This record gives sequence, C-alpha cells and structure tokens, in this order.
Amino acid sequence: MDFSFFQTSIPKLKEIILPGMKAQLKMASFKRNLVLQTKNKLHLKPNKASVLICIYQNTDGKACFALMERADDNSVHSGQICLPGGKTEKLDYSNWSTAVRETEEEIGINKNDLSFVKELSSIYIPPSNFIVYPYIATYIKTPSFKIDKNEVKKVFNVSLKALLSEKSIVEIDIHNHYMDEKEIPAYSFNGNIVWGATAMILSEFKFLLKRITINKL
Repeated sequence: MDFSFFQTSIPKLKEIILPGMKAQLKMASFKRNLVLQTKNKLHLKPNKASVLICIYQNTDGKACFALMERADDNSVHSGQICLPGGKTEKLDYSNWSTAVRETEEEIGINKNDLSFVKELSSIYIPPSNFIVYPYIATYIKTPSFKIDKNEVKKVFNVSLKALLSEKSIVEIDIHNHYMDEKEIPAYSFNGNIVWGATAMILSEFKFLLKRITINKL
C-alpha cells in the first residue's frame, strides 16, 4: 500500500466503528481469550500505558510502521516484539501524550512531526496488570531511528501490505514464567514473531485497513 493512498484514506478510516475485542481476540491465546472475557479489569486497578502505530513512508513510498524488540532487562515483557510506547507518567496530560513521548524516547521520532489519526480500543494485559491505549499516527518523514539502548534492542519496518497478508499469520508455542500454551496465533514479519497484546492491537488495525482497501485489493 502506498503511503499516499493511506493518507487520502484517513477520513474514511476515522469514520469506521472499531470492532474492539471481536478483532483483538482473533490473535489471542485460548487462555487469554477466557481471561479477557471473564475478568472485570477495572476492579484490578491496572497501571496505564499507551503505544503508537506510527505510519510513514519508506524509500519506495510504501506505507510502513515501526515495531521494536525490547531489551533483555528481565522485565515481564523482556525481549518481546512490540509497538513503541510505555507507562503513563505524571507529566503526561493524556494517553496520547504518553504514546508520542514514549515513541520519541524509545526510537527517536520527533513527536512534533506526528499527526493524530485515530485511537484504537484499549486492551488489558494480565501478566503485567496494565491497560494499554493504542493510537494511530502519521509521520511526515522517512524516519531515521535513534533507539534508547537501555529499552530497545532493535527497531524495524513492517509494511501495511505485510500486515494485510494472511501469509503473515502463524501459530507458535510459548513457554515462559507466566504462560505455557501451544498453537498461539501470531504474526511473522521477516522472522520477527509478534504475539500477545501487540498482535491483538494489530489485529484491530488490520480490520480498519481491510475496510479502507476493500475496493482496492
């Protein structure tokens, strides 16, 4: 998908009603599916965080977004592939301000060059007890990433075409200190495996992309 096409489709994208959990759960594990449908997350007093799907053009004019691999810091989500973002701080005046501040800190994208597009459905993450607020934004330049090595191991581009491709969907087994499941839906982007909350957020974004490209594909 060309970046120019995405830009001209933004008004249509903004009008689409979010599918919420219906789209998110397509990329959830069986146990996560049960938890999200039965727990009342408001009673758990979760921490707040925000993440950003930052859409920009690569050198070929194609629309892409950034994913990053977290540094190995022994935290709950250490080493996982995720969207730029992080925990809400006291100085943040909104969830959006958290998303753009964290994106600038982690991968070096100037927050003043970001344009708000749409807020996606929030999602609860049981292992870390966070509720995450995802946003879509456009970036006016082809980025030159500057990563915070204390938080980020690497950052890479994913084309919207790759996200839309059903060939990107795989199944994986996860065995760690908080999860032991098989055949979990995930995305594979050039060997980078995206699962869990990030995959669920991208699933809702993918729903929106399908709607704006319905007459183009």
